[in-house]
Amino acid sequence: MNQHYPPRTDLPDSPPESSLTGAGMQPEVNPGYGHEENKRDYKHSGPGIASFVIALVTVIGYAIAFVYAGMQATSILNSSNDVINDSSQAIMMLGLAVIILVAVNIAGAVVGIIGLTLRRRKKVFAIIGTIINAIILILFMLMIATVLVNAGT
Repeated sequence: MNQHYPPRTDLPDSPPESSLTGAGMQPEVNPGYGHEENKRDYKHSGPGIASFVIALVTVIGYAIAFVYAGMQATSILNSSNDVINDSSQAIMMLGLAVIILVAVNIAGAVVGIIGLTLRRRKKVFAIIGTIINAIILILFMLMIATVLVNAGT
C-alpha cells in the first residue's frame, strides 16, 4: 500500500502576476501539492481500545460473579445443614471478586483517560471505555454509600 504521488508539473514556476501587486497587496500564492490529514486517516488509540476491552471484561466478570453468588445462595437455601459456613464462603468470594473487578475498572478508567489525551488518534474507544468504567465505578460507590448509610441505622 505504498503510494507515491507523481510530482505536479502543471504548476507554474513563478506565481502569476496580479494587478493588485502594485496596490500593496500580496499576490495569492498556491502552496503546491500538499497532503492534508483527515480525521479518518488517524489510527485508533491503543489505550482507548484497552480501556474498552477492560470495560467489557469487567462487565462480563460482574455478571459471572453475581450469577455464581446467586447459584451459591440458592443451593445454600435449599440445604439446611451448615448454612452459616457455606453462606460466608459465597459472600467472601463475591466480595473478593467485586474488589478485584473494581481495581480493574479503576485501571481501565485511567487507561481511557490516557487514550483521550493522545493527539492525532481516534478517540471513539477511549470515550466509550472511559464512560463504561466510570459508570461502573459510580454504581460501586453508590452501593458502598447505601450499605454504609443502612449500617448506621
